[in-house]
Amino acid sequence: MQNDLIQQWTELNKAAMQAIKELGEINTNAMTRLTQRQMEMVNLYMEGGAKQLETLSQIKGMPDMVAAQSRLFAELNEKLMENARQTVEVLVEVKTELNAWVEKGMQNAASNLPVKTPTAKK
Repeated sequence: MQNDLIQQWTELNKAAMQAIKELGEINTNAMTRLTQRQMEMVNLYMEGGAKQLETLSQIKGMPDMVAAQSRLFAELNEKLMENARQTVEVLVEVKTELNAWVEKGMQNAASNLPVKTPTAKK
């Protein structure tokens, strides 16, 4: 009886450690991908600032400046919207991975529950 209990406890701990490891991998992957999205966003702002300075140095009048600012703003906005779309895709994928992880955990928990067999009354 005691050996069975120790065996069940060992199996339960192994399953829990595996689940924690899988969750850690999901989180690490998510943070890596989201950090990459943030770095790309920073790069977009840096490139936009550099383009703005370059363009402003070549402007000859106010109408040229307004047109250049509008063009640069439209370009930056388009790139930022694409980055935001990609970020949402990452978040949806992470949600799907977490849902699958929870489902797997629920299945493992259900399969590890001790099954009580009914005893016949005498």
